[in-house]
Amino acid sequence: MLIIIDVGGTHTRLTTCEYGIAGVIPKNIRIYSSTAYQGLEEIIKDYTDSMQISAKYAVIGVPGPVVNGLAKATNLPWIIDEKKLKAAFMLSEVKLINDVEALGYSIEVLDEDDYEIINTGRHHAGSPIALIAPGTGLGESFLIHYENSYKVYASEGGHSDFAPTNKLEIKLLDYLLNRFDHVSYERVCSGKGLYNIYKFIRDEHICIEPGWLKDLFIKTGDPAKLISQNALSGKNAQPITVKTIDTFVEILGAKAGNMAMQYNAQNGLYKVAVRRQVVSD
Repeated sequence: MLIIIDVGGTHTRLTTCEYGIAGVIPKNIRIYSSTAYQGLEEIIKDYTDSMQISAKYAVIGVPGPVVNGLAKATNLPWIIDEKKLKAAFMLSEVKLINDVEALGYSIEVLDEDDYEIINTGRHHAGSPIALIAPGTGLGESFLIHYENSYKVYASEGGHSDFAPTNKLEIKLLDYLLNRFDHVSYERVCSGKGLYNIYKFIRDEHICIEPGWLKDLFIKTGDPAKLISQNALSGKNAQPITVKTIDTFVEILGAKAGNMAMQYNAQNGLYKVAVRRQVVSD
């Protein structure tokens, strides 16, 4: 029995996996609110106790770098330690890997229906692959062709300096520099970043914030989700949420283009694997 865990700043997901004729089969998927727990140990205990599971192995994707089996989760006050988890749950083996590195291993098993082609190009077999994943934070990884498959490497490129590409983004950078010591791409290309863009558009009077929307932010405590939902709601969409999403997508597109050049992935068929959910997830 194998437990796979995806640790996120907003949600932590757990599933058990068994090997079958069709490959790895996930079962017993459960989603937890990460911030409701003091650490990953509490979540694993609740999961294994409630599911009455006795696992032998665990693979854990964590948001942030992994050094010698130890990780400090980005956007969470958690220290995750392979050795401590192995002892606490009497596991034969525990493996920590970067969460977007983990996503990289899924690339080769995705179906065509899992992709949206955003720019058709000429596909060159064996080209490197760049992966960007905006969520609570901004994750990156890249894949290099090796023998008949790919090797996946983690990257902390989401923390690289935000580089504006137009006058509005220059103003956004100046706005954020007055509020943060360092303005990375994660400050603008993530769930938290989406709200940063929204506040900039509001505070600079580019668009007016409706009072009812402000009240919803306070009530729900999840502005990024509300911004995304409203911007995509058709005739009910507010100019401020639409402008926020448009700015977010422009910055994300520029960042993805830079990654394609940095990792020499620009010669492939440009695709994006899409999870059809709001960015705050």
